[in-house]
Amino acid sequence: MKNQTLRRFQDCNAILSRRTVAPLVCLVALILGPLQQINAADKPPNVVLIFADDLGYGDLGCYGATKVQTPNIDRLAAQGRRFTDAHSASAVCTPSRYALLTGQYPSRAKGGKGVWGPAPVSSPLLIDTDKTTIADVFKNSGYETAALGKWHLGFGTGKNNWTEPLRPGPQDLGFDYYLGVPVVNSAPPYVFVENDRIVGSNPDDPLTLLGRNAKGVTPITKIPPEAAQRTANQFGGAIEAHKLYNDYQVGTKFAEKSVEWITERKDKPFFLYLATTNIHHPFTPAKRFQGTSQCGLYGDYIHELDWIVGEITTCLEDNGLSNDTLVIFTSDNGGMFNRGGQAAFDAGHRQNGKLLGFKFGVWEGGHRVPFIVRWPGKVKAGTTSNQLIGNVDMLATFAALTKQQLDKTQQADSVNVLPAIVGDPEQPIRDHLVLVPHRETHLSVRKGKWMYIPRQGSGGFGGRKPGDHTFAGPTAAGFVGSVNSDIVNGKIQPSAPPAQLYDLEADVTQTTNLYDSYPEIVQELSKLLAGYSTKQNRNASPQNRKRNRKSNPAPKTAAAPSTRSASFDFESGKLSPWKIIEGKFAHPIGSRTEFFRGGEYNKQGKHYLSTLESSADAEKGNDSQTGVIVSPMFVPKAGDMTFRVGGGNGKDVYVALCTADGKEVQFARGINSQIMQKTSWDLTPYTGKKMFIKVVDHATGSWGHITVDDIQFDAEIFADSAEKKLDAASIIEG
Repeated sequence: MKNQTLRRFQDCNAILSRRTVAPLVCLVALILGPLQQINAADKPPNVVLIFADDLGYGDLGCYGATKVQTPNIDRLAAQGRRFTDAHSASAVCTPSRYALLTGQYPSRAKGGKGVWGPAPVSSPLLIDTDKTTIADVFKNSGYETAALGKWHLGFGTGKNNWTEPLRPGPQDLGFDYYLGVPVVNSAPPYVFVENDRIVGSNPDDPLTLLGRNAKGVTPITKIPPEAAQRTANQFGGAIEAHKLYNDYQVGTKFAEKSVEWITERKDKPFFLYLATTNIHHPFTPAKRFQGTSQCGLYGDYIHELDWIVGEITTCLEDNGLSNDTLVIFTSDNGGMFNRGGQAAFDAGHRQNGKLLGFKFGVWEGGHRVPFIVRWPGKVKAGTTSNQLIGNVDMLATFAALTKQQLDKTQQADSVNVLPAIVGDPEQPIRDHLVLVPHRETHLSVRKGKWMYIPRQGSGGFGGRKPGDHTFAGPTAAGFVGSVNSDIVNGKIQPSAPPAQLYDLEADVTQTTNLYDSYPEIVQELSKLLAGYSTKQNRNASPQNRKRNRKSNPAPKTAAAPSTRSASFDFESGKLSPWKIIEGKFAHPIGSRTEFFRGGEYNKQGKHYLSTLESSADAEKGNDSQTGVIVSPMFVPKAGDMTFRVGGGNGKDVYVALCTADGKEVQFARGINSQIMQKTSWDLTPYTGKKMFIKVVDHATGSWGHITVDDIQFDAEIFADSAEKKLDAASIIEG
């Protein structure tokens, strides 16, 4: 019940403090529900929250777009209020949804580990079912609640194997009803889920996860290359369920279901959370919208989104609900400069307006989003607000709307911004706002006019040339004509400061890094940010982090017998006795003699372990391969473990020393270079304990791989433990 009874008592006491009410009335109110405690004049409204996907700050007419027409959304803004300084708490889809539903920064999720990237296909439910959500707030006030559309927050506990029922899920977080796309429209499984069941499921033909590049997967809708990237299906079975999912009908299906659900509840208080798949790639608008914009399928998909909004607002009008309904329209993050976005740019469209950067990054284009509210009679029509707000604020705002009190733990990082929705406060409502990009290193903070980023760059994707699905960062910024004092010819110049500070009041497009000009502001915001950062970030200043990435290459050496009692040099050319326990790597033992970019490879001997190689003789690597590889179990003796490691420096690619129960106790990464670095771990604290090594690659972008070689240490190795003694689930979860 999540304190529902307590809240009813609090509501009742509040009523008694406002007016004279007989005790019997209070008792009846407690029994019959919170809504009966509210005078008709004070009755909270219905709420429709439309959460678009990847819609940028410049993707709507009312925010300056000229190559697309969005009359329904523009009308919503004309009838209500448009915010110009609203932000998604994260520049990434899954973490942004976590923040919206929980009122908590996604960097705090999972016991402090954080949620940083898109949830994988096998992800469990990422929100603790004991956490108060925006749906709980409405449910506790007697509303009927529904979530329609994209979920992308996982199902179940442990590793989701897609066995029905898919619980815990949306229904365990306050939603009475759920119908939607379980992950994202660019990733499998390409089926619908209703409540906790796969729509069209058949026990004689179950949905089965086969993995990447597997044979026997179930066919899905064919789409053209210009619709942009879509991950191949990884599931077999559920043939009828797959037939019910047509990429070109997803948007219209959710519009129709929204209208149906609202109409059936026109006489009851309701909360609808509609998370559209528009305008996330692949761009698959229904046929009626194709060719209707001036910037290709990207714009056509926006037109379909606008139509969806029009269907819902028309439904409210037809049922006489407009005046009694608060409509909120916003986006989960900024626009992504993928192939569809690039084609739209070529046609003259700027998805994030003049803002710097794109989805996944912490520059303004990654998280400053459209935010529009309409509530006739309560929100003044045709107004704008420059109040700093975030989607993380919806929990506290909805609690205030429904006259509920949340304790500090429940409210988490959420701030009540209802005064900015229905009024015009002179003072800022928010003191500061934390922004969470794809990379943990770039956790940043906004306070007043200042935006502080503790590293160089955006912390987002790193595609380096037009045509790349992940085209972003300094190169893409230069490509679209953005000007930034740190960037010259699409690269961060060597003389650039180690971190970034911008005055967004004077320079919203972030042309000038003021880090060196205001050291006192940097110090203040760095200290403020430290309270939200991980231990790794708190212990490293921007200068120290830059210094820590200095190259320390290991020498190239021939294979030779080890002088230590244990070693892994992979000179057999085989992975065994190591094991792949998650994902699939086509050729995990590499043998290149030269870098991909020229130069002799600094390996030991002939072979090394790598998550990059697609074949023994591939001309280039394959960063899209992901998974986990583990060593056999061993019991170390005192001393150091020495090895060399190369590849990526991101949070999703690393080597870890683990205890037998899967706890990661030591880490090593590359420096975004093929050159393998000298590395060592002190094994003294783990002497006599069962340990193993885990190689993790959960990254698919540039430098999304890890390479390991020449592991030397003193230990007793259990040759069969990778198969018989390791719990794969605990290892993967760490």
